[in-house]
Amino acid sequence: MENQDFVIENLFERYRDKVFGFFVDFLSDRTIAEDLTQDIFLKLLGIVDQLDGIKDMDGYIYQMCRNMAFDHLKKAAHNPGYRKIIVLASLTFQKPKNPISTNPIEHKINADHYQYLLDTCLESLPEQQRQVFTLSKIEGLSNKRIAEQLEISPNTVRNHLYQALKNIRSVISHSDLLILISILSMSGIQSMGC
Repeated sequence: MENQDFVIENLFERYRDKVFGFFVDFLSDRTIAEDLTQDIFLKLLGIVDQLDGIKDMDGYIYQMCRNMAFDHLKKAAHNPGYRKIIVLASLTFQKPKNPISTNPIEHKINADHYQYLLDTCLESLPEQQRQVFTLSKIEGLSNKRIAEQLEISPNTVRNHLYQALKNIRSVISHSDLLILISILSMSGIQSMGC
């Protein structure tokens, strides 16, 4: 047991700042980054007896962080209440005095990149797919609600959403798609007056 505590303490000391910095860079929210950083080390604690078999600990922890960040974005993209919390947190985000890998120019470049991807993807969609995608992913409406609003069947909504996602996936990577959906969701809430 003492050996396991020692292993986790060493991992925590070695990776704490890297993990926290990753989440701050990825999510732009220090509070969420702190929570997710703790979650990473709790997961490591749960598998402490298996850690000796991991040959590339840097890669393993990076993959854990990446997966957790994408899970976090998926949750935000599909849950309007949670999405609102994320948006409000990002609106009140304070830049740290001593940022960890947070470069305003880099953030601007990333924001411009994702805005360009978003514009390109939405412009490439047929009108009906764009409407369904926007209502679903930005406004968070259910397929039934979209069907009522557009006066089409729920199956048609599903088909348009499927085709829209298929078209977007043909243009961008899966990870960029998850980030875009999260950005879309957040921008939809901001435009609703939060």
